[in-house]
Amino acid sequence: MRRSDETVHWGATTVAATMRLAHAANISTFVTGGTGGVHRGGELSLDISTDLIELSRTPVIVVSAGVKSILDVKRTLEVLETFAVPVGAWQSDDFPAFFSPSSGVKAPSRFDDAMSVASAYISGRELGMDSGMLVAVPNRDPAGENVEKAIKEALSEAEAAGIEGRDITPFILRLVNEKTGGDSLRSNVALVKNNAKVGADIAVAVSKLQFNSETTAQSIQLPDNPRDASLSFSASTFAPGKDSDKNEVKSRVVCVGGSVIDIVAKSSANDKMIIGTSNIGKVFKSDGGVARNVSEVLGRLGDKPLLYTSVGKDDGGEGIISRLIDCGVKTSDESVVFADGVTSSYVALLDDASDLVGGVADMDANQHIPTPSVAALSGVEFVLIDSNAPSRVMIESAANAVKACASVFFEPTSVPKAKKICENDSFIKNVSYAFPNEDELFAMSNTNKSVQGQNASDEFDHVKHAAASLLGRMRSDSSAHVVVTLGPRGVLLASKVGGPECSVEHTLFPAETISKVSSNGAGDTLCGAFIHALLNGADEKQAIRFGMKAAILSLQYEDGAISPYI
Repeated sequence: MRRSDETVHWGATTVAATMRLAHAANISTFVTGGTGGVHRGGELSLDISTDLIELSRTPVIVVSAGVKSILDVKRTLEVLETFAVPVGAWQSDDFPAFFSPSSGVKAPSRFDDAMSVASAYISGRELGMDSGMLVAVPNRDPAGENVEKAIKEALSEAEAAGIEGRDITPFILRLVNEKTGGDSLRSNVALVKNNAKVGADIAVAVSKLQFNSETTAQSIQLPDNPRDASLSFSASTFAPGKDSDKNEVKSRVVCVGGSVIDIVAKSSANDKMIIGTSNIGKVFKSDGGVARNVSEVLGRLGDKPLLYTSVGKDDGGEGIISRLIDCGVKTSDESVVFADGVTSSYVALLDDASDLVGGVADMDANQHIPTPSVAALSGVEFVLIDSNAPSRVMIESAANAVKACASVFFEPTSVPKAKKICENDSFIKNVSYAFPNEDELFAMSNTNKSVQGQNASDEFDHVKHAAASLLGRMRSDSSAHVVVTLGPRGVLLASKVGGPECSVEHTLFPAETISKVSSNGAGDTLCGAFIHALLNGADEKQAIRFGMKAAILSLQYEDGAISPYI
């Protein structure tokens, strides 16, 4: 920093600190000379660099010439393995030792090109892993065998002088440079230049995978229908709302609602669930929350949505926001509130058929979800609101969206919340699209499922009646639509058709027979893909078909709510 007296004060950061700063700035890759590790004799002194701890909890690719050669390479790799940090040598089977291209220790894995590093990194992020990666690049200009002799002499001198802790590394490096006649410094400069080249290639590869992934819209094919041909867009050419003057993307969609850590417990498919006792199964942890889920779908499809949400001041909250940014979701200081306490969480119990048995939600952090202003919604086409947000935020967000000439989508998150907010006419009158499941629909429309079903002429009459009742309370100055998810029976679209009598049209879309793994994020995937299709000129029926295709991917994905293959 430069002070008023023009004195310049220089400083430096450790690998650990630089990782944190890089992650905070959304930088995926950084280059250094060598990383810290376990010091020689560390099994007695427990002198272990915090670089290793940071690699276990901060998702940044660190490109180095391996660990510093003054350290214990073998024990360092053992610690990294314990912390589940992916480690690989660059185009080599041997792990380098800073000045030398080989430490005599076999590398845990090997990377032959930048794209393989980027693919491993992106896959880890999609699986919710928070650890970084260490890419060790062999030194192409080694300092020579005399360096190891100089290191041993310097270690002895450091011990005799009582030097330890953070002071030992600069002390030894200075002595080694003196003892090798500057040979180690020359080698050090050469390895940093080489690392920078490799790191730049990796950063470019990561960027390409993040923003030009071929597994976005191209992974989902719409039905073979000439009317649907306009939706056969390419992720590499689609750039929604691009401002040619400022060369930045303007969000056409804003999502308002919860960001939640989902914990899903699923009973074994081989044994029918027994209520009231323990059941054998699997437990999965992933990012969730309806608005967050829909935002992820839109981000993966290239729509650059802006998310208004709140998370706790904890690692869980920071991780959720970071992973969303990686998926193409936009955030800002105004749109994300880091509230005191922990990030909201939801525990769901699924039976042996992967259907929801029940759940428990800890949603205190959602009470701080901010409201987008009318000015912030200028130019936005769609605003999605989920019922994780406080009632006041939902009502004000919907009103502001209408004032900004945007259509409001509503995603209920539970029967009680759906019923409560839809009792408020000031909210539901501004909603153009609603996405309830069957139970939420009856709560929102205040109709009775069993009574309506007694005299029904077909099995969906009671659903159609409830949807028509809800449409009568929704936005009246434009078309309105209710998309009802019916599980294995498909999706029912109820649309309010214009005209003096304002009739309601119902269209049933049967579900494909598939092997379902998890239903946790299917409805949110349907909603996000539906919005994406509308943004690309589809009508509501085309959008339903597209959304159902996308939902299948999430139904068949076990490790999270939203499939990364969308």
